[in-house]
Amino acid sequence: MKIVKPLALIVAISSSFASAHEQWLEPSQYQIRPKATIKADIRIGQNFKGYAYPYLEHETAQFIERDGAGLRNVDAITGDKPAYTSKMPEMGFRWVALESKAYDLTFDSEKKFVDYINGEGLEWVLDWYQEQGRSREGVTETYYRHAKTLFSVEGSEEAEWLTEPLGHRLELIPVASFTQCSTAPTFQLLWQGKPLEGALVRRFVKGKRGTEQYRTNQNGKVRFTAQEGPFLINAVRIDYGSEPRAKGKDWVSDWASLTYQCQK
Repeated sequence: MKIVKPLALIVAISSSFASAHEQWLEPSQYQIRPKATIKADIRIGQNFKGYAYPYLEHETAQFIERDGAGLRNVDAITGDKPAYTSKMPEMGFRWVALESKAYDLTFDSEKKFVDYINGEGLEWVLDWYQEQGRSREGVTETYYRHAKTLFSVEGSEEAEWLTEPLGHRLELIPVASFTQCSTAPTFQLLWQGKPLEGALVRRFVKGKRGTEQYRTNQNGKVRFTAQEGPFLINAVRIDYGSEPRAKGKDWVSDWASLTYQCQK
């Protein structure tokens, strides 16, 4: 039986993370035995470090899973923590993916806004402010999160469907052989299903400092070095507030993340 957490507590937890954009799904174990129980937390923070966050239906646009049997909705209720619990089949892989509804944010200082823009490789936004002669104080933003993670049964062979999009507005798509630690993995960044050129894509390795980062080429692709994970890969796209999805804010951004562990 699932226990529903008190709404007041959930709202308090939610608001405490309001200033953190980055969200990812993090399994308790990426590679498991056949028919084992699998769990994943929603985490919010920075640099692959963050606090576990309960599933909140009113903040979720879509929560799905995809494996060899197809794509389906995840059965979750508000307050679930871990947000995802299920079982794996005897062999194979499974994507679990979550998209959020809109979040609003007001930057309480120019420095925080500038640091955010520079840190995510969105420097053209600062150039725009300079060209327009506008203040960078009190900037507002609406943002959306698109997160997915990969589970695998130990010894499973990589399936072709793993490299197919799940349909997120901003999504990181792996290229074949990415599940092997001996391979330098390639990822493609799609915006509304089309390759996004010039975006900064960063990779964090759990337990290690620093990042490996590259700009996407004309095909929306980046290639990382061969390493052992687990990995968090992310990318951000930002657009003007004139877009309807900005809901009247100065800017609207989308945040894509992907977590997985390669096979040794």
